[in-house]
Amino acid sequence: MGAKVSKDDIIRALLDTAFFRSTGATSLKDIAEKIGIKKASLYNHFESRDDIIKQTMDSCREYVEAIMFTPRDIDSVTKKYPPDIVFKGIINRYFKMHEKTPLFQIYTFLESQKYFSQDAVDIIKGENRKIIAQTIQVLKALKANGRISIDMKQIDSAAVWFCSGMKELLNLYLLDKKKIVVNNPDSGEGQLFSLPADETALEKIDTYIDSFIDLIAQKGKHV
Repeated sequence: MGAKVSKDDIIRALLDTAFFRSTGATSLKDIAEKIGIKKASLYNHFESRDDIIKQTMDSCREYVEAIMFTPRDIDSVTKKYPPDIVFKGIINRYFKMHEKTPLFQIYTFLESQKYFSQDAVDIIKGENRKIIAQTIQVLKALKANGRISIDMKQIDSAAVWFCSGMKELLNLYLLDKKKIVVNNPDSGEGQLFSLPADETALEKIDTYIDSFIDLIAQKGKHV
């Protein structure tokens, strides 16, 4: 690989290695061995180990900020489908994105670094704000299209409540997925998640969405 190694290759190597070892336990030697170069070659692209971590964090920020939680044509989607189908479609897509490279590694990296890095905290908070804002858009579109009758004043708090629970379910879901990865280190990309799906986890997600839809429907009856 030698001279053809890029910054992105090194960043991906850090994310991949840290996924199994943790960031703190990942050395420059580990990163170099992952991509088949000498440790000294890392300094052709980065000043230090801290610089690799910083630029990895910057790369993660760019990737996470580019992700859309909801489809761009949410108005037409909410015209066509009932609320439970809309939310189940959005959440299923969001969870599946997090199962795949590189978002799975990015998510794990940020979650592990949030206790040590303000940058990681800021990225996670920014993602949470984005998800809440886009959930508000979904609820407003559903209301505008006559799909739900929730009071406009309740939409913001309903979105915060829904996203808080959804993120907790995502954490548990990916924790179980990571255990599968760690126990099957030789599974190639594209093969790992062809393993049987955790139907229990998916059922919990669907039940959570159904409960949320029932709740906002009840709110609508009292306005």
